[in-house]
Amino acid sequence: MKYKALKSAAHNVGHSFASSLNWRDNDYVMSHLARAVVTSGEVELDVDLLSGRAQPPPLLAEPVQASVADYVRRFPDMLRSQRISPEAVRVATMRVRFRPERRVDMKEGIGGWTIPYECLVSLSDDHGKIHEGRLAGRWGVDNFNVTPPWRRRSGWWLSGFLRSWRAYRLRQRGM
Repeated sequence: MKYKALKSAAHNVGHSFASSLNWRDNDYVMSHLARAVVTSGEVELDVDLLSGRAQPPPLLAEPVQASVADYVRRFPDMLRSQRISPEAVRVATMRVRFRPERRVDMKEGIGGWTIPYECLVSLSDDHGKIHEGRLAGRWGVDNFNVTPPWRRRSGWWLSGFLRSWRAYRLRQRGM
């Protein structure tokens, strides 16, 4: 086993968690997490990837909790897929930290906001060396209360199309 692959594995786990592929309950897990951060005042999610312990409770809504449990369950397989022996990892933690004071509203009716975040995954190997993967960026959160203009326009187009189609079908039946 190559121990230097642990840094890459740490980065990959963090990147996977904070990606648009992490989807639960009709939204991205990071969006669920960002909304909980803004409403609760808690800014940091801590996860032990070996035991599954996660805190603080206000950030652990059902979709976030389900995703964390899934990552903990699949963590050994993620390591094996990168040719890393899971037994070589003694400590594995993930910390996702948001900066709600730097939240910015999106412009022109998009109906949402962005918030900076940092995801740090630390893996400690059986030699005592710590390997870290760090990911930072801004996460965009939709505001489902505001319908975007493109969706309103597509709804108008679709309703007009359906009216035309029904009229056509009635003419075909001779009614």
